[in-house]
Amino acid sequence: MLVIAKDTEKTLLQELKTCWESFPTHRCLHLRFSQLEQDKEEWFADVLDSLRAFLEESTAQLYLCHDNDIFVLTRHLTNKRAAEFLAHLSHKLAPAPLTGLASLFEIGVDWPKLRDMCNKKLENIELLKNQKQQEKKEEVEKVTREEALGKLDRDLISSLAMRREMREAPVIMVVEDDPFTQKLVSNTLKKSYEVAMTSDGQGALMNYVNKAPDVLFLDIGLPDFDGHTVLEKLFKIDPGAYVVMFSGNGDRENVMRAVELGAKGFVGKPFTQEKMFKYIEKSPFIQAKLKKEPTHGNHVR
Repeated sequence: MLVIAKDTEKTLLQELKTCWESFPTHRCLHLRFSQLEQDKEEWFADVLDSLRAFLEESTAQLYLCHDNDIFVLTRHLTNKRAAEFLAHLSHKLAPAPLTGLASLFEIGVDWPKLRDMCNKKLENIELLKNQKQQEKKEEVEKVTREEALGKLDRDLISSLAMRREMREAPVIMVVEDDPFTQKLVSNTLKKSYEVAMTSDGQGALMNYVNKAPDVLFLDIGLPDFDGHTVLEKLFKIDPGAYVVMFSGNGDRENVMRAVELGAKGFVGKPFTQEKMFKYIEKSPFIQAKLKKEPTHGNHVR
């Protein structure tokens, strides 16, 4: 018996098509062993030995699919012989039930159904492949993010508070991944303050170290880190950071956790200009700048 375990589904589809065109009376036994709880290693050898004993057909072909389903192509397997094979196999696989896990097809009659089954398995393989590629990509991105955060300039971190204090013009930093909200916030603030905008957690931490902002508006939901993770990392870098959260409806629990972590408050979406400026004016870093010089740069209201 020939056993095919590589590129199984594609090879099986081709062979079934050939049988449909040239040998329509050939049979296909489908064993839905993907539904068994046991690992393949526990049953495959018994299944193979039993098939060889019962089929007595050297030209039979066994196809082991990626999901552990088995297809067996034979010339003249009967329903009675298939039932005897399953009865024999059930003793070896006990207590695993085999009822309903086997179907015998005549290829010439059942070709459309067999074709659809193969195509469905090929689709599943492609989905799994894409899923693994995405998981690998996310893992690489995670490692890259962690490496980038680990390489934050120590001199910039140690000088962060001094640079903020020595700078005359206030800097407002906004971390928001929604382009529409970014535009609204930028239009609201840019006439009065220098605005630094970024859209993810990694950018937030790296830009924070570079910009040493007087106020940070931080969205809770970000594409890489969540807002709470950013807060925890941020306060390790700058324990005195003045952070205000952006939040949508239903975010009360997240907002309360952010406040517990050190955030000074939150601005709900859709935000109001008055509330944003209210928080900005409460920033001790902004207040210190105003005491030094009442008017500086383009800071006007």
